[in-house]
Amino acid sequence: MSKKIHSTIKFDGSALSDHTMDVAHLAPALIALSDVIKAANQRFNGDRSAVKLLVNADTEQHCFELSLQLAQTIWEQVGTLIQDDNITTAKEIAEWVGIISGATIIGGSSLFRLIKLLKGKKVNGTTIIKNKDGHHQMQIKVEGDKNTILVSQPVYQLYASRAVRDKAIAVLQPLMSEGYETLAFYNGDEVYEHFTSDDVPDPNADEMPDIRPSNQQVSKIRTQVRIRKAAYEGKSKWTLVYLKAIEAPIEHAEWLEKFQNNTVSAPPNSSLDVELEQTVIVNENGEALDDPTYRVLKVYDVILPPEQVSIFDRET
Repeated sequence: MSKKIHSTIKFDGSALSDHTMDVAHLAPALIALSDVIKAANQRFNGDRSAVKLLVNADTEQHCFELSLQLAQTIWEQVGTLIQDDNITTAKEIAEWVGIISGATIIGGSSLFRLIKLLKGKKVNGTTIIKNKDGHHQMQIKVEGDKNTILVSQPVYQLYASRAVRDKAIAVLQPLMSEGYETLAFYNGDEVYEHFTSDDVPDPNADEMPDIRPSNQQVSKIRTQVRIRKAAYEGKSKWTLVYLKAIEAPIEHAEWLEKFQNNTVSAPPNSSLDVELEQTVIVNENGEALDDPTYRVLKVYDVILPPEQVSIFDRET
């Protein structure tokens, strides 16, 4: 099943008056934008869907305009389409990144807008709160202007990834070249997001503050977890039993590759000796606001399930 989202991006300036743009500026920016979108899809959907960015140039404009098409393919599994409630849609990804506007943008802050708002600022604190619908939001307090920025947790997760953030900044890099004045994302005929060279962080300077929630407790636990459902391809989450059933990605890339290449055997009901990272969001009293989330950082060993002995195999 395939879904498509449309957007428009325009570069403007004296260097673009003849409807052309230097491919040395355009290609890296588009590749970086594609990488941001693919990274967002991987983070929120794992290997359950794929996305690609398609472009079409409009040469009749006095600037350089590109029509963007974000195409998402939702993979079939066991002959049945995965339902939308398990998939972050192309529309949500586009909204969180910031190439279209939408209802999921809390406080109007997408990844691109958050980069613009936080460039060169000092953050006094970040707190995870819950809205009336029960969804997590990030409240970011910026020093100096008594301003609080509110973003959704997915936007925070994209910004918090240095690799994703750097790719988003690379999309803006043409503005640092002579003759490039503005970059704009359009929602229909209206400008949704607008950038000038003043909005572009210097990748060689420390202009983007890290934002880490003060009410998020992270701990590492050496323990055993039982395998209920493994991911035999890609980096999807595994279903493991630790106190109760949990969903967790295995981020020990070397071990995961061996397992998926059948070099390591770990059949269902085996246990794994692991380093497990547990993250808990707490209130001011240290009480958990939600169930913990988990990541498997390292797999030390596989503990195979005990062999079942048939009554016919017993000695008489």
